[in-house]
Amino acid sequence: MFVGNLHFTGFANMLEFVLEEMLTEITPETTIEIEFLETRAIRMNAKKVATAGLINCIYHLDQPDMQQTSSLPVAILVALCLHTEMEIHHQADVITLDGRQGEFVLNVKPGGQLQGQVMIEFTPDPLIFPDFTPDYEQTAALLQKYAYLYPGLKVIAADHREDHRRNVFCYPQGISRLLDTAIAQHPHASPFFRLDLKAAIRDYAYQVSFCYQPLWLTTSYVRSFANHYELFLGGSLIEGVQDGIIMAIKEAARITKTKIRISKKKLLESMILIAAVRGKGLEFVGPGKWRLEAGTVKNDIKKFVFAEVARYLAINPDERNRVILNFAYEFE
Repeated sequence: MFVGNLHFTGFANMLEFVLEEMLTEITPETTIEIEFLETRAIRMNAKKVATAGLINCIYHLDQPDMQQTSSLPVAILVALCLHTEMEIHHQADVITLDGRQGEFVLNVKPGGQLQGQVMIEFTPDPLIFPDFTPDYEQTAALLQKYAYLYPGLKVIAADHREDHRRNVFCYPQGISRLLDTAIAQHPHASPFFRLDLKAAIRDYAYQVSFCYQPLWLTTSYVRSFANHYELFLGGSLIEGVQDGIIMAIKEAARITKTKIRISKKKLLESMILIAAVRGKGLEFVGPGKWRLEAGTVKNDIKKFVFAEVARYLAINPDERNRVILNFAYEFE
């Protein structure tokens, strides 16, 4: 009921709960390494990460009424694993936790020389996960997603079992690199009207990347994320981005005195659009947190995207005319 299932999705949720607590703050030195050991254990080493969230989880483990919320990231590791070890360097202390199948021992000692460092080692309980062995390639793809969504984060994945594989993911460009990957899937790519936008508005960090790619797509390619959740049903973020682009195109058409007919469906034809938002307090609806409902996010990103796209079209008349012609009456 807490991790979804007892296959890869459940294992991924175990990792993601913990990663989200550590990635509330990112610095240029933030690094997370996940290793699959020959002993079947999984080791996570993190440097320059936020530690307050994990400490809060640990100190709420003894409060049953709080377990489903405040302690969940740590509680599921303790409950679903044969053995869980944690060492967290938080402020002036080193907090260690030794957990075994639901029981745990907690110790605190002074020593804050490695502030922001976390070590976690755990072994999923084979009686709880009887038909599951953690898959390296699936895990590496999951970690690569984090590297796209958290620009500058360095993520290392290593498998020390049989194949001894290793991958390093770091994308200072963020999701614009994900857009590059999507474009590159066509050998004759000819994107136009491309923008890569980033902004910090109120308490949220936004990334928006889009372009038209007529040689590849006859329909839309849209992806959106809120923190690490992919919003398969869209919601406020993607709707705000679409509204902002449409407003800017309408403004450009008004300035050039061109009659256009535009809608969200028409806008997205042959467009690749990827957007992401990070921050606390985001509200989701639907199964699996697949849709974001946040009026503030929608309004803020709409205004920002409108301003940036309008400015881009104003200083790039050739691109502006090409975009407007997509929606002119005579081309309907």
